[in-house]
Amino acid sequence: MPQAKSDSGVDDDIVSQLTALQSEYAQLSELDEMERNYIMKLIDSLKALQSGIDSAIPLHVAALGIFRSKAKEAFLASDGVVIIHEEGGKPLSVPLSRFPAKDVLAIVQDATPEIGRIVSERRREIGARVELLERVLKEMKKAGGMVRQAQPAMADAEEDLVQNSIASEQ
Repeated sequence: MPQAKSDSGVDDDIVSQLTALQSEYAQLSELDEMERNYIMKLIDSLKALQSGIDSAIPLHVAALGIFRSKAKEAFLASDGVVIIHEEGGKPLSVPLSRFPAKDVLAIVQDATPEIGRIVSERRREIGARVELLERVLKEMKKAGGMVRQAQPAMADAEEDLVQNSIASEQ
């Protein structure tokens, strides 16, 4: 059995190790707090982005981390909730904020391409409608101008008809 040394060098070594450990632990605590804050900001940003598309995004089961063991399929709903359909058939709703940070990152990475595809598709659809509306409004404006030009001529013709009618009655 090794004998404890009462040597001052050993005492100093233990104190140095404990001081270094405290420093590491303080940095770890600070990084944990930063990670939690960044994850919450990421989730909020994802919710805002997804609310604009209002679609459930299919997820690969492998991205679910601790929840993947019984999962058959999963979707990311627009409110930041992961809907997991288990093998037994009952769905499980888990807020993204309940996932560990590494799993949140995996889910965001998995969902981002589909979100991008949906946003691009919606942009193309709305762009086509806007282009059609611009053309329709242009034609309506032309038609409105023609009606305005025709109205004074019709008013003049009606005036002449009234004058002719009055003159013929006299």
